[in-house]
Amino acid sequence: MTTSTQLLNQIIESAGSQLVSVSFIKINGEKRQLTFNPKQVGEIKGTGTKCQNLNIFRVMDIKLGQWRSFDARRCVSIKVSGKLIQLAKEVEL
Repeated sequence: MTTSTQLLNQIIESAGSQLVSVSFIKINGEKRQLTFNPKQVGEIKGTGTKCQNLNIFRVMDIKLGQWRSFDARRCVSIKVSGKLIQLAKEVEL
């Protein structure tokens, strides 16, 4: 069985530099959407250490111009090149 994390990794890697949009549920139950370019590079401020949780994706939100993160297990959909893929949530909210 493919997990949401594995599926998102595959989709994002195959997107290249095309814009990707994800919708997810924040830990407080609020729905959030963000759009990013998987090839975006830039300075990440913080501790300077890489997140060890493989379910967490750190991306640059192009609308805000700020780094954001989301948990793949809380992702409800991902859209690339006009193709929308609905995901089953893996974490109870």
